[in-house]
Amino acid sequence: MIAKHRSKLAALLLSVTAGLFGLLPLGCATPHMAVPPEMVQVAEELPVVDRSAMSGALVNESFKMGPYQIADVDRKWNSTSSTSIGPYASADTTGGYTFALKASDGGEYKGECASRKDSKQVSALGGTFGQQKYEILCHCAGATQASFTMKADDGSAKFQGTLQSSQASYTLSGVYANDKGGTTSDPLGYDVRGTEPLGAVETTGKGRVWMSRSLRAPVREETACLFAGLLLYKAPQKAFEK
Repeated sequence: MIAKHRSKLAALLLSVTAGLFGLLPLGCATPHMAVPPEMVQVAEELPVVDRSAMSGALVNESFKMGPYQIADVDRKWNSTSSTSIGPYASADTTGGYTFALKASDGGEYKGECASRKDSKQVSALGGTFGQQKYEILCHCAGATQASFTMKADDGSAKFQGTLQSSQASYTLSGVYANDKGGTTSDPLGYDVRGTEPLGAVETTGKGRVWMSRSLRAPVREETACLFAGLLLYKAPQKAFEK
């Protein structure tokens, strides 16, 4: 008799559980960035694999991005260090990190990125703490050098930036449309283009990367390094020290 009641209770619990799960909305996963059609036509995706969902000084954040290995990720650099990026002194920056991009042919680029205090309103990859605003700078150096800077556009509040390769300048813009036909207040990724598309980076989840098939060395490696910097970026978690 006891066994019979236990069997009925188990069946009832299973039925209730199934009913509850049936009420849960489907498709709750974060939508992907909508890749611009013209980007799909000229670019190829570089699969991002072996990337941890966690980050920090104690986490191995190495991963693969197509034929490139992203390694030696170090987030210990902060505003008290003596490191600088291009024209930016360390006293003006926070949340700094370094990494290495290693190509299959042995070539290597070192990347350095950080947030910098800025006097203008910024959002997404920039942000505010009270009246403190910031932008981001990333710089990659190897056989050649390249960099990008980003902050919010004053007129549209949409994130805009400039990527400067060793050979040309490109516009970097936030992508707010998702693949479900909707839009978001924060960018799901970034689109980079000049007269033609250069590439795109989806920064949600483990990330996705596209690069123009026509790119050749060294611009291809420079771009891959800067795109890795975008994937690794974390907004500052506290206000800048005064």
